[in-house]
Amino acid sequence: MAPVIWLHAAVEMNLNLREEAQRERQQILESIASNRQLELDETLNRRAQNSAYRCDLLGQIDYNRRQKSRADEEQKRLEKCQRDAEAEYWKKVEHLRGKPVVEKLHPVRRGLFQSQSATGSRQNSAAARAEALF
Repeated sequence: MAPVIWLHAAVEMNLNLREEAQRERQQILESIASNRQLELDETLNRRAQNSAYRCDLLGQIDYNRRQKSRADEEQKRLEKCQRDAEAEYWKKVEHLRGKPVVEKLHPVRRGLFQSQSATGSRQNSAAARAEALF
């Protein structure tokens, strides 16, 4: 009868080992599933962060382009204003060049020319010429 007890004990020990191996296997499978889920979550999180970062960069690029465009437009507007002002200046210069005789003398000059006319004909002729120029 000893061999039967020994066989029964060996079978029972084998069953215990199988159950323990089955539990360990189940724990390993659960750990693998948990790790896969963690990796999937991390991957999705990383993708979301990368996508947000990409959107931020594209937004910054767009903002920089708009700022550069505004600066370029402002520069063009200033250059146009400067060209218009210069054209107006040259228009006035040409208008004044076309008008050789000044109709009105400044009151100070008028008094100066009147006082010089009393001093002599030579100075008077110089004053007349100066008056004609101004």
